Amino acid sequence: MQGGPKIAMKPAFEPDDLFAVPDRFNFAFDVVYRITEREASAVATIAVDAEGRIEHWSFARITEAAQGLAATLAAAGLRTGDRVLILMPRTPQWQVAMLACLHLGVIPVPCVTQVSAAEVDYRIVRSCSVAAITDRRYLDKFSASRDRLRVRLASGGGEGWQDLEAAMRSGAAAPPPAMMPAEAPALMYFTSGSSGPPKPVLHAARGLYVRSRQPWAQLGITDGDVIWTTSDTGWTRAASCLLFGAWMNGATAVMHDGAPDSLAKLEALERFGVSCFGAVATELRLIMAQAARRPLPALRFTLSAGEAMTTELAHGWRAFSGAPLIVGYGQTETPTATLTMPDAEPLNGMIGRPMEGNRVTVLDDAGNEAAPGAAGQIAFDRADAGLMLGYWDNGACSLPVRHDHWYLTGDTGYRDADGNIFFVGRDDDIISSGGYRIGPTEVENALMAHPAVAECAVAASPDTLRGEVVKGFVVLRPGHAPSDALAMALQQHVKQAIAPYKYPRRIDFVDALPRTASGKLSRRLLRESEFNTEDVTSPKGDPR
Repeated sequence: MQGGPKIAMKPAFEPDDLFAVPDRFNFAFDVVYRITEREASAVATIAVDAEGRIEHWSFARITEAAQGLAATLAAAGLRTGDRVLILMPRTPQWQVAMLACLHLGVIPVPCVTQVSAAEVDYRIVRSCSVAAITDRRYLDKFSASRDRLRVRLASGGGEGWQDLEAAMRSGAAAPPPAMMPAEAPALMYFTSGSSGPPKPVLHAARGLYVRSRQPWAQLGITDGDVIWTTSDTGWTRAASCLLFGAWMNGATAVMHDGAPDSLAKLEALERFGVSCFGAVATELRLIMAQAARRPLPALRFTLSAGEAMTTELAHGWRAFSGAPLIVGYGQTETPTATLTMPDAEPLNGMIGRPMEGNRVTVLDDAGNEAAPGAAGQIAFDRADAGLMLGYWDNGACSLPVRHDHWYLTGDTGYRDADGNIFFVGRDDDIISSGGYRIGPTEVENALMAHPAVAECAVAASPDTLRGEVVKGFVVLRPGHAPSDALAMALQQHVKQAIAPYKYPRRIDFVDALPRTASGKLSRRLLRESEFNTEDVTSPKGDPR
């Protein structure tokens, strides 16, 4: 076990009621290695591989592997502040890769596994990543970018790739854990935007501390709890649930590789005694529709984010599972800052009250707190410890702030008289489908690459299962006629060009696209026309 000074923990909150963080924080050293010192044999992870085999990883095993990999990365020349793209399935090796980077102060860049080779290359270039850690099954996604990387590791190895498991067994001693001041860059994610490609979001060490404490302390997570989410490892929810939140509070994480169906998910919830299940609304609806009810005595609550509360879902899931549905609100750029109360009457759109220590509210156009019932922008105080450092751009980092000290989320909402915040919708063009946030520009660019497409636009279309789905509006080139076969060909084309979950589930062939007086494409008009029609359920599928 590596030695070193311990962090000086501050009181829970600052005098101004903002969440207080340590002066410095290294999650690997200050949390995981400390647990290993106290309870080396405690179960950190229950791992289920793609064939259904089950393996338990202790904190001692996790620590040994993380320090071995850290030694390998350091020997390869990686230093504090370097970026490492991590594209891995839901396995303990992903947790180890994240910890090894955090040990060194190297910045992990988790990547969604469904991305295309072009999207991987874009992320490597934009993040200036010098290394990648992946799984053998994803090596083809690095076909365009492999030569950009100084260090390449893959679980299972591969031509030109060092075997990850061998790197984890390094006999060399890891260097001392990096001393990470609260403001030190520590973690990077990519998020989608409506006005361009995905943007790299940089978080500080303080942000990792907040993700480790909230909402888990408020939910009472502790030793003996078991946390599971089926989220892809490239989404913030995976690390918040299965790394930071679980281990900071002594809980066990379930890492389930593969794609369990609804019945298999219920069996896993029962078999592993899951007490906290993280799932999006679409996933819960599918489970209720496709599987029979069964007792889940260990389940204390289900935590959902990415989609707002509906009364129907909250009541339905509680009757089905016996446990309350709790909704939290956050973005890639922000912490999870609000929670609904487990015993409160669920209301449509409710995302709960700000948790203690978070300064999040609804602002009017003048930057003043909106009156109860009045719609405005959901906003975070820039002093919120969990807020991002900013958007990364070739070494520079910028945090967009309005009205002196507010970060505007781009989400419209309102407060009630009791302080609950309600989500109304996006004031931009982001599509929220089954828990995924999808920027239309990426989908439009993929459609435009098809030879039959002259012009196109993408907007949200209402869906009773997913909330919203991606819909493409396509103007064809001369010589091409609308048909079901062409619509399917366009869908397949998009699936091959970008992450498959982003493909347009519906396509309309149109003569022209709506534009503003200045000639700009108006996705807003397309969205409004869709939401003035009756909801339609898209074909059945799994949200993850």
